[in-house]
Parts: sequence; structure tokens; C-alpha cells
Amino acid sequence: MNKMNKRLDKRGQFTDLFLFIIIAVILLFVSGLFIYMGLRVSDQFDESFTGMTIGGEANGTNYTTIKDQTFGDVNVAYHSLYWISILLIVAMLISIFMGSYLVTTRPIYFVPYIFIVIIAIIVSVGISNAYQEVVQTPELAETFAGFIGSNFIMFNLPIWIVVIGFTGGIIMFVRMKSQEAMAYGYG
Repeated sequence: MNKMNKRLDKRGQFTDLFLFIIIAVILLFVSGLFIYMGLRVSDQFDESFTGMTIGGEANGTNYTTIKDQTFGDVNVAYHSLYWISILLIVAMLISIFMGSYLVTTRPIYFVPYIFIVIIAIIVSVGISNAYQEVVQTPELAETFAGFIGSNFIMFNLPIWIVVIGFTGGIIMFVRMKSQEAMAYGYG
């Protein structure tokens, strides 16, 4: 048995649900913060630089044009965070299922796994409610409205945690059964 398999045997996949919750929330808040700040800074530049030019009035360069050519591109790039965030969340889901498939565990760990999934469900209810309150504040509502797929997952986070937790557990413990059959020469 190589070193990687030994590490997976001992560690398990018990913390994946909590890591999923934490990373998804941090990812969405940081992405939302970048988009929000980009829009506010752009608006402030528009207010501050209106009518200002470099050089003379006749052949000078307008500050607004410079801002649009530089900082405007940054805001366009920040708007791709709307779809990048959902892509990363789906990638985390896939990695949880792949990790569940790769982990070998013993039947005695089934009961603690169920308790951990239940605790993750309870924690996800509070985080989902807190996320909804933050997203629905008037200042941030416009910014977070673009996170359509991510908002769907975060608004229904307890349901997603139930599905992910039990599907991951089924994958992990069914895989355990097939490995036992292989060990005893049945497969």
C-alpha cells in the first residue's frame, strides 16, 4: 500500500462538508466585495473626473476616457466572477464525490459520519440564513443579484448539504463494501 492510500485510510472525508461550506461562503463574499468595490470606485472616478482633461481643452485627453480604458476593463474582468464562483463551487462538489470514492473506511465510522452530516446540516441552516440577510441588504442586493447559480446553492444550502453528505457517504461506504469483496476474492 503506498503512502497516499495510507493517508486516505486514516483521515477520511469527514471534514469535506464543513470545508465546502466555509470555502463557498468566503468565495462568494470575496467575489461580491470585488465587484461591489469595483463598481463604487468606478462611480467615484466618474464623479471626480467629469470634464477634466490632460493637455489643452482642444486636443487634450479626457480623464473619463482614460478611466474607461483602464479601470473599466478591471470591472469587466470582475464581472466574470459571477460564473467563476459557480464553477468553483461545482468543482468542490465533484471533488467531494471523488474523494469519497477514493477513501477506504471501516463500517464503525458510519455512525460518526452520520452525526457529522447532521451537524453540518444544522450549521448550514444558520449560514444560509446569514447569507440571505447579507445579500438582501439594499447596498449589496444589486451586486449579489448576478450570482444566480451561487445564490441558488447558498439559499438552499441545507438541502445541498443533505444531498452531498448522504451521497458522499453512500459512495464511500459502498466503495468500502466492494473493496472488502475484492480482499476476500469475491470480485
